[in-house]
Amino acid sequence: MLKKCCPVVFLAMLGLMSTLVKAEVEVLSLNTEDLREIALESIPAWPEEMVLSGTNQHWQKVLHEGEFVVALYEAMPAVIDISEPYPYDEYVRVLEGSVVLTSSQGERQSYETGDAFLVPVGWTGTWEMPTRFRELIIIDRKGWEAVEAMIATLFGADPESSTGQTSVLPLLTASLKKAPLEDLPPWPQEVVLSGANEHGQKVLHSGNVVAALYGAEAARLSVSEPFPYDEYVLVLAGEVTLTSDGGHSKTFGTGDSFLVPKGWTGIWDMPGQYLEKIVVEAAAWNAAES
Repeated sequence: MLKKCCPVVFLAMLGLMSTLVKAEVEVLSLNTEDLREIALESIPAWPEEMVLSGTNQHWQKVLHEGEFVVALYEAMPAVIDISEPYPYDEYVRVLEGSVVLTSSQGERQSYETGDAFLVPVGWTGTWEMPTRFRELIIIDRKGWEAVEAMIATLFGADPESSTGQTSVLPLLTASLKKAPLEDLPPWPQEVVLSGANEHGQKVLHSGNVVAALYGAEAARLSVSEPFPYDEYVLVLAGEVTLTSDGGHSKTFGTGDSFLVPKGWTGIWDMPGQYLEKIVVEAAAWNAAES
């Protein structure tokens, strides 16, 4: 969820991110169990008027900063008032605990460990964490950096208000597995090393980030052209083995997540029918699609 801290500390955090987070040339595993164990860094408390109840204590750690930012966030039990419109689309995967989002219009949604959802730009409401809560979040980089403007709003500057009221988008695995996909044109023949050349796609959300489903029949693909964007992946069904041109091989099964960094090349092997949910920064997606 949206994190707010004082401008000086926030700028210092951004400087630290730029030195610690380098552009990966290998796939970044985002294994759930590992993500639960990573130590986080304390961040400044929420403004007191935002904390309706509970503890004002939370932590954060940036895992990747490229076209979008991948980060972990953890908080103690609390109910937070989000009265300022969300400044960006935020993809969330719950790693531990549960959360109840109630929009300003009264729409109530609950999510548990393992669930995913997308909070759209402009959303307002309350964010309730009844127990200790940890999440993986993805935000487009420009939106992340624009949080500085949101911080200024909290301290009295004129807000850039949102005119539309939008709802949180559930991205629950059970329903996504049933979603029909739209056929995509076949890969160029030189891409398909073995297997079927059949695949499909469905865009679920297009804003600051694009959230989509991708499914394919069993195939082994050659990714010889550098990956055109950072791509977060959550495997919904099947298995995939990614072997980089450098020889590093990683296998991911149902429920696993990972990040394919921009520029990656290698072999993408799907031994059986495969389905994934992906998140990509919108401008990069549109450039690749065109």
